[in-house]
Amino acid sequence: MRTLLRGLVGVAAVGIMVASGFVPAGAQSPAAIVAPAAKRPTGTHHLYLIRHGMYDNDSTVTDDSKGNRLNALGHEQATLVGRRIAGLPVHVRSFVASPYLRALETAQDMGREMNRTPVVDTLLHECTPRFESRPNYRRIASDEEMLACEANLEAAFTKYFVPTPEADTYDVLVAHGNVIRWLLCKSLGLDPLLWRRFTIGNCSITAFAVSPDGVIRLATYSDTGHIPVEKQSWTGKGAGWMVPGGAVKVTK
Repeated sequence: MRTLLRGLVGVAAVGIMVASGFVPAGAQSPAAIVAPAAKRPTGTHHLYLIRHGMYDNDSTVTDDSKGNRLNALGHEQATLVGRRIAGLPVHVRSFVASPYLRALETAQDMGREMNRTPVVDTLLHECTPRFESRPNYRRIASDEEMLACEANLEAAFTKYFVPTPEADTYDVLVAHGNVIRWLLCKSLGLDPLLWRRFTIGNCSITAFAVSPDGVIRLATYSDTGHIPVEKQSWTGKGAGWMVPGGAVKVTK
């Protein structure tokens, strides 16, 4: 009987302490005991950056939103990369393109495969940021133009390279070689002046993964596996099997 009374008194005392909010020194709050741990965010923001297809450069063009359109090879490359994106087991949240004609036509060809219509963003247009000084690098823009380019690219980086901690998301951006190579350097903490050291394929996929904590990882760079070897083209001579003009060396 005495044992039962002591138990009842103990239960009553705990009830009084809980009701009053009093917790003895060294004891854990009942609320702390039952409160579930905060769920750690796990969403990753996946960015797929696509370089436009091959085009025949016309030096007389003064407005790239109206000139320098894709050639026949460029259209084939764009269709192939669109088909690859469409075949991925992901839901594309946004599909964005540079306003320059070669990029916009690339996005339109891709969109027919993806059943999507691209949205234009001027932040993705081609420009030339500053680059390291090397004997074989000729000057192709004024200081003012290069600084304006970098300001534009900084804005693009701030807009797109952000975490989506609550859920995995997938965005496709159709842009240009200079843009993608500068963003690569920026996102990985490399010196942005080194962007010209990277060769990039037409209609290649460069994929980034932004973790919930903001850390950016490179998943793949200049992936052209969806394009047959004889239809691949890059800046310069690429990996060594392309000749100027986009044709591929054939050996027997």
